[in-house]
Parts: sequence; C-alpha cells; structure tokens
Amino acid sequence: MAAERITIPELQKKLESSKKPIVVDVRETSEIKEGGAIPGAIHIPMRQIDKRMSEIPKNAEVVFYCGGGGRASRAAGAFAEAGYKTVRYCGLRDWKKQGLPTVPEIK
Repeated sequence: MAAERITIPELQKKLESSKKPIVVDVRETSEIKEGGAIPGAIHIPMRQIDKRMSEIPKNAEVVFYCGGGGRASRAAGAFAEAGYKTVRYCGLRDWKKQGLPTVPEIK
C-alpha cells in the first residue's frame, strides 16, 4: 500500500484541529539547522526509521516530511507496510512556499 502525499493546506488544517497528526521530520540534523522545521514536528532521521518505529502508536495519524518529499515517501511507505493505517507525507519546500513558519530546531 503506497502512502499518499498530503497537501500543505490540508496538513495545516489538521494541525489546527484538536486531533493533530504526529509530524515526523526524516532529514538529518544539519538540514534542520539550515532550513528549519515544521513547528511541533518530531525528529527521526531516515536512517533510524526502522529502529524507532515503535515510538509511534500504530493508531496515530502520521505525516512524514523531508526537503522535497522523496525520503518522506519512503518512510511513509515503510510505516504503511508495517500496518500503520493513516500515513502521509509532504515536503518542507511546499510548506515554505505557502509562507508558513518554521522553527530552528526540534527534538
């Protein structure tokens, strides 16, 4: 089952609702320092995705992102294959194109 790309306006609406998705940044720390991150996201670098999958509840809605969406789509695909129900992805470039804020670091 392939993961779907989520549009930035849709993600924004979800982040403003009471039932927020878990947003996961799969980029390297240096990329976050350079380009910022989506506020409220958690950081799980792509190379740690398999090891840290258990940190995310299976019933959660999860949105992965990277710079353009390539790595995020692979991470989302891995989660979908592992039985996660609602997994989507997007790219930070699209977030920034909408003029949305970023934060300099995340945990």
